[in-house]
Amino acid sequence: MKKKALKSILVPKTDTEKIREIAMEGKGKRGVIATQKKKVDSEETLILNVYQVSGRNKRDISLLFRVFCQKDDYITLEVECGKWRTGSLLNLVCREAGWAEYWWSYDQLEFLSDADAKRAEIAFRKWNKTHTDCGKRPVFDLLHSYQNHIKSLRLERRHKKETDAIDKDMEMFGPVPDDYQTFIEENVFRDENYIFYSTNDKRAFCTSCGKTFILENKHLRHETIGVWNDRDLVKHNRIVCCPYCSKFLKAKSEGMSRKSLVSVKWSVLVQPHGDEVFTRYFRHIKDFRKDYHNPDITTAELYRTVHRKEKATDYMWARFKNSGNIRWCYYKESGPYWQIPSEFAAPRHVTLYNTNMQVAVDGTCMKYSAPDIFFEKVANDERYFRSPWIVDNYFNSYRKYPFVEQMMKVGFYKMTREFLDEPSKMDMNKGQNSILGTLGINKIQYNYLRKIGDPSLRDLEILKYKPDLKFEEFQDLRYLQDDGYSKSYTKYIDLMRFTTLHKMRRYINDQHISNSKDYFDYTDWMEEMGYDMKNEFNLFPRNFIKAHDEASKQYMRFKDKQAREDTKRFNRMLRKMKRDNTYAEAMNIDIGGLFIRLPNRLDELKDEGEALHHCVGTYMEKVRKGETMIFFIRKKSEPDKPYYTLEWHGSVVQCRGLYNCDMTQEVKEFVKIFQENMEKFESEPQRHRKAG
Repeated sequence: MKKKALKSILVPKTDTEKIREIAMEGKGKRGVIATQKKKVDSEETLILNVYQVSGRNKRDISLLFRVFCQKDDYITLEVECGKWRTGSLLNLVCREAGWAEYWWSYDQLEFLSDADAKRAEIAFRKWNKTHTDCGKRPVFDLLHSYQNHIKSLRLERRHKKETDAIDKDMEMFGPVPDDYQTFIEENVFRDENYIFYSTNDKRAFCTSCGKTFILENKHLRHETIGVWNDRDLVKHNRIVCCPYCSKFLKAKSEGMSRKSLVSVKWSVLVQPHGDEVFTRYFRHIKDFRKDYHNPDITTAELYRTVHRKEKATDYMWARFKNSGNIRWCYYKESGPYWQIPSEFAAPRHVTLYNTNMQVAVDGTCMKYSAPDIFFEKVANDERYFRSPWIVDNYFNSYRKYPFVEQMMKVGFYKMTREFLDEPSKMDMNKGQNSILGTLGINKIQYNYLRKIGDPSLRDLEILKYKPDLKFEEFQDLRYLQDDGYSKSYTKYIDLMRFTTLHKMRRYINDQHISNSKDYFDYTDWMEEMGYDMKNEFNLFPRNFIKAHDEASKQYMRFKDKQAREDTKRFNRMLRKMKRDNTYAEAMNIDIGGLFIRLPNRLDELKDEGEALHHCVGTYMEKVRKGETMIFFIRKKSEPDKPYYTLEWHGSVVQCRGLYNCDMTQEVKEFVKIFQENMEKFESEPQRHRKAG
């Protein structure tokens, strides 16, 4: 529809008195519709001119909307602002009223005359393709149905680009293997069987092997062959062993309700297609409620993934956006991670159809991914891999970390498992051609790992932390407990500068030190205080408990003295800064009776935090080390009373008042000017700073 041509159509003169009269007659009428017919580019066009009636005594009449309707499209001009709208007339009227659509209906509108209503009804009956039944006001029902049909066509055209891409991928999916139904019955529902029995008929039936038994003194005996079970009593909901197939199954009385006897299981099928790999997820439902002799098994495919070399695309069988059409769509999470969907909607466990995964991916982009090794050696630990999407997760991981193939093929299964579970745990060298380059180790270290069998990431970390370890030392470090440290081996290795690992372990054992953290705390204190750690008198005191307690007290005095000296040094620096007028120009701001200053002493940070009930007192160490700067904002009328505290580190990091409250508008303006001054000052240090 050409908007310029539509906009040029003149509005016919209308009988304003009749419009006002209609509005006065009907309570709640929001507008009156006058119609006109025109030919626009040889296309028959019906125009609905919607007049609004408002004001005291319904005196104000204004043209609100002009709806241009053609056979396959419509558009609405909002007259007041001159903008084009694509919504239905009902939505636009409701929007003007300030209410949602369900609060309103076309009862708020009326046609100017019977001729206008008839003209509109004829046009809509001619164009309408979806409406079959009309209510008391057929013209409005027809209008609503006509506009909804047009909107659905627009939505379909807008979605076509996306649906075409999806359909193109879906066309590649072929049929399932011929034995898939057998796989479902024998593998997927292998454990979903029962023994149904009837006490009156003295009969029992096993759904697993399909054999019928005689119920004799509450025991099972086969009708014709000599197999029986005289150990288990057949009672409702009791586990009983089938004499024929030897499976332990739950017994169910025929007289009891079978409403809950519906089992839901999922399976996954991996199929190659050229260079792509397909993973297909099927939901299976086994229903014993109607006929337990022949339970009904239904299958539906609900999820698909296409794996390509560069990426994977996930699909789901669901409602496509707002169209209401059930079809294949791009996969979308149903809600937050903690909202676990029903097993009818998404799998929790899956049964893998493919018994030889390598054959399933041969010739595809995943041909070197070694999936057979992964599923046999790595994914067999449920502590790490419980996801029903394990196949897709592995292919995605391999695409991102192709070096896991090297790790698996040399037998580093535990390391692979730990890395895939938490890739950020260890930085691997991507793009390396050899396992040595990937792990970042030399041949000797690699031989160490091979020698111990199935190494872990921790073993690799130990070797990378100290590459020149002897194998015996490496063996000992592997089995050391962390005892309060995430990586206790680093503590042992660091102390190996002064002694041997054997001596440390023997000392800790002889001194009955239950937690090695106590020993490492002691050695850290002694080293920081400047003691000679090569002297075994300091490294291995005769009485550790006494030495530890004495070192703890001495270390506290050492830190207190160090803190006092640092505070004095910082306070001297503050006085020098004030004396040399450093930052004076940047802090020379007078707005709204506010000013800003540096602390007079370091302890003033603690007083500031206590007065304003925030945590600036904990910043003393960072300020002392020069990692950040703290400024005080004060009112000139109350210069000694804490008001706001500002942190500066190249820019304003934060500015907090009483109980961490945010800045008022006047403080924001003040801080803005302070930041501009500081940035200008720090960009020209040679001109502003008088002393260093």
